[in-house]
Amino acid sequence: MKDLQDNRLVELLADQSFFGLSAEEGMELGQLKKRFPEWENDFSLELTAAAIGLANLDVREDLPANLRAQVYANADEFFSEGATDQEVFNFAPSANKTIVSPPGASVAETTSGFSFWQNLGWAFAAVAGIALAVNIWTTRFEKPSEVVKNPETIQMPKPELTTAQKRDELLASAKDAVQISLTNPKNEKEIVGDMVWSNEKQRGYARFRGLPANDAAKETYQVWIVDETQDSKTPISGGVFDVDGSGEIIVPINAQLAVKKPKAVAITKEKVGGVVVSKQENVVAIAKV
Repeated sequence: MKDLQDNRLVELLADQSFFGLSAEEGMELGQLKKRFPEWENDFSLELTAAAIGLANLDVREDLPANLRAQVYANADEFFSEGATDQEVFNFAPSANKTIVSPPGASVAETTSGFSFWQNLGWAFAAVAGIALAVNIWTTRFEKPSEVVKNPETIQMPKPELTTAQKRDELLASAKDAVQISLTNPKNEKEIVGDMVWSNEKQRGYARFRGLPANDAAKETYQVWIVDETQDSKTPISGGVFDVDGSGEIIVPINAQLAVKKPKAVAITKEKVGGVVVSKQENVVAIAKV
């Protein structure tokens, strides 16, 4: 009868540690603990459950030989056939408690039953401890999650520069950029604007102040660049533009041919669409480079 109750006690303790107990089973366990007080403060099965819960045996690397040998040596010493019950009890939290024999049971009977089941709980704990040691060793070498150090950045398109900003940029960036004044051909002291030109970049801008508006249906303004390397009667066209107000205006200069040695610039009024060769009959502004 005593063995059956002892077996039932261990079964309930195991269920409590691993699965939990119902209300009825909890009451039964309490009654059995009163009959077997030596189990009251025994935590071997709880430690076993905790160790198994922590163990995640995803083995990725062999346990080092020296650690493996140490684990096996400790296991052999703990479970050696020559070890006495008292030596095994020294590993349990309740080793120093006095074992009280239940009424009608001999001392040898009580000690033997307690030793077997107590050892069983600690055997579970020892196996789980070995598994936990292996798990800790193997998981410490797991490759950490990859962290993106340089996330891809989205390049936002730059806003389009105004004509005035492009003129300023050319003047600041081109090493050979020159800035010259545009004057009235009838009165060279009357400045009507200025021109920025870079021979290296073959680009330039003409800025005018107070240039009269033209009737775009009848006429247009045209830019001419006089180059020393060719006939002055056939200057290079720099494009056409219209003026619709009396304020400041900036127009780009786009030479139709490569300019080698600019000598002068002239602004004329021509027919709609401009001309290939100007007669230079209606010059409104000039500049000497």
